[in-house]
Amino acid sequence: MATWANLPSDLLISISDRLDSLNCLRLSAVCTNWAFIIQPRLPTFPRFRLDQPIPWHLINTCNSYNNCGHTDFTFYDLTTYTAYCITSPIPFTLNGPRWIGSNFGRLVCIDDKSQLHLISPLTGDKQLLPSVKLPHDYEGNLNAYWDARRNTLKFHSHEKVILGRVSGHSSGNNNGLLLLCFFQPHGLAVLKVGDNKWTWLDLEKHYKDAIVYQGKIYAMTDDTLYCWEDEGSSFRAGKVVLTIKNSILNNFRKYLVESGGKLLMVCRNKGRGNAMNMYELDLDQGRRLLSSVKSIGDKAVFMGLDYCRIASTIGLDSAERNCIYYFDECCNDNDNKYHFLAVYNFKKKTYVRFPMNKSYPTPWFWPCDVK
Repeated sequence: MATWANLPSDLLISISDRLDSLNCLRLSAVCTNWAFIIQPRLPTFPRFRLDQPIPWHLINTCNSYNNCGHTDFTFYDLTTYTAYCITSPIPFTLNGPRWIGSNFGRLVCIDDKSQLHLISPLTGDKQLLPSVKLPHDYEGNLNAYWDARRNTLKFHSHEKVILGRVSGHSSGNNNGLLLLCFFQPHGLAVLKVGDNKWTWLDLEKHYKDAIVYQGKIYAMTDDTLYCWEDEGSSFRAGKVVLTIKNSILNNFRKYLVESGGKLLMVCRNKGRGNAMNMYELDLDQGRRLLSSVKSIGDKAVFMGLDYCRIASTIGLDSAERNCIYYFDECCNDNDNKYHFLAVYNFKKKTYVRFPMNKSYPTPWFWPCDVK
């Protein structure tokens, strides 16, 4: 008599056809045989439920042990305290990659050759992105970060990538994806996925965060918010839309996030008990902060190394409401840095550590946005 692990493949497929992607992944996690039958069909499953948009945390990636030319992605689901290993048909050798961006069911990494890749683990799509080139007449100090052998900026000069969407521009399955790449010690460049080159928005300032909001690009330095308008084939020169004159806030790390059609700014003081403040930005009335946000209700902010988003926690008992999930760093007894996940409570003005430590930070992954 066959055991449950050896159920007929047509029966398992019939069951999986009645489930959405997340429950199909849970089904495939039961045993190796079920994963072998169900996971290859993952790209055809219905998309994730948008009423449960809590992200996963990328734990690890490695070349698949059982499938040559494939990659194993391990994610952790905060709502179920479950880790999922997804074997993706991506012939991708992970030689020294650094994960620097994530959104819309995609990941961005830079490899040891300073090449940027756009990856969708759930569909198996992988796209090599254009290298970032400096303007021919550029004479600034970014030249010190130029890798002449590979004809691109050096590996460690790429700080992070933020993914957004713009209307009126779509290439293949990319649905108007737009990438914003931040550089050390300064610089901000943009790429509409499908185009063959990056466009520099600024070569002089160091930006902390950015967001695509109401069809425009907003980017924040320590004290100033700039805006660029998309004009189809180019971007109108950046203009100042808000200046922060509070000298104390200027020392806070800033993150931009949209909630209910409003643009918010989260400020984190790493030097004073991880204190957090949030403000609603008024972009029309005198370049000032409109008001302090005291509560975000049944929502939670997921503040990543690359991107910040707000999600509803309704119906999810294991997700903390009115809180901010973020990554912090600490040193052990040997002065080696490690990163951990922390949860800041807006109401109590306190934070606690989540039981998950890592030697290096990795991004959130938003499976609910796969299209």
